[in-house]
Amino acid sequence: MFVHASTRCEKCGIVAICLFSLLFSVNNGNSGGTDVTICNAVLFHKEGFCKIRKRINLEISGVLINGLKKWVRGEGTTKNILIVGLAELIGTAMLVFLGCMGCIAGLGVVPIHLQITVTFGLTVMIVIQCIGHLSQAHINPAVTVGAVILGKKTISEALVYFVSQMVGAVLGYGMLKVVTPKDNLTAGKIDQADMFCVTGLHADLSAIQGLIVEGIATAILMMVVCSVWDPRNEKNTDSIPIRFGFTVIVLATATGPYTGCSLNPARSFAPALWNNQWRHQWIYWFGPIGGALISSFMYKSIFGVPENVEEEEPVPEAIALNCVDPHKTEVRRNN
Repeated sequence: MFVHASTRCEKCGIVAICLFSLLFSVNNGNSGGTDVTICNAVLFHKEGFCKIRKRINLEISGVLINGLKKWVRGEGTTKNILIVGLAELIGTAMLVFLGCMGCIAGLGVVPIHLQITVTFGLTVMIVIQCIGHLSQAHINPAVTVGAVILGKKTISEALVYFVSQMVGAVLGYGMLKVVTPKDNLTAGKIDQADMFCVTGLHADLSAIQGLIVEGIATAILMMVVCSVWDPRNEKNTDSIPIRFGFTVIVLATATGPYTGCSLNPARSFAPALWNNQWRHQWIYWFGPIGGALISSFMYKSIFGVPENVEEEEPVPEAIALNCVDPHKTEVRRNN
């Protein structure tokens, strides 16, 4: 978009022709709204660069500074997307790095099943505490799919989550390879792959059984997520990191002997990629994502997902239990 204008030069009195070019705008999330517009003027004048240019440069500088302030304050969708993506990348990297570190057999320690499940559960707790306020700490493509079904995220936002989670998982396991002796990370046999954080089915289970186990376990996890996101449940969502951590511990302890309890395609993909172990990998994609889809759809269809819940007035019994009626106290103070 170009706009031509004529401006008289204050220095020499000659009219200069200005060509204004619309460079860019920063959208603050409002449809059709433009918050910042920067116009750069190019003067066609043999004297050229005088007070006209100085005035225009000052205006441009002011707009740039205002735009930068808005970006720093987070008043633009671009920065929010970058922060969310970076948070998910770091969080998923932490999950795979610390969680899989607890699965490594060697260095004088052979981890038992309970130790592995507790390590993963408490790692989830740490990650939620670190990035929950930035991206809601999905760290799991299955949870992100559920968020789309519930209307919490758009498809474009989900793509940012998905890419960040996959890259973070690969980087997390890569960091683990850097700090761990090679002999403890190179899977020699398929039946030894679980020692290197590669999820696998128990020998007595069929692929369909493994798929069902992963689907049910992830559906339970997604049900917990749905309840946390439900505004009707706000009073029961304190200490969310601890609650989620113990949820993962319970699910992993129960279903770990069956399938390794992935619950997370990104968590299974990274070790499989680095160790080149792809047996039954499809189960850890279709199982968790299918379980999250079914669980979130059922929750939305049966229980509904209200946007906001109005605060209820305290009932007389509650006031009696608290021993103080706030309304009467306020009247006494006024008197």
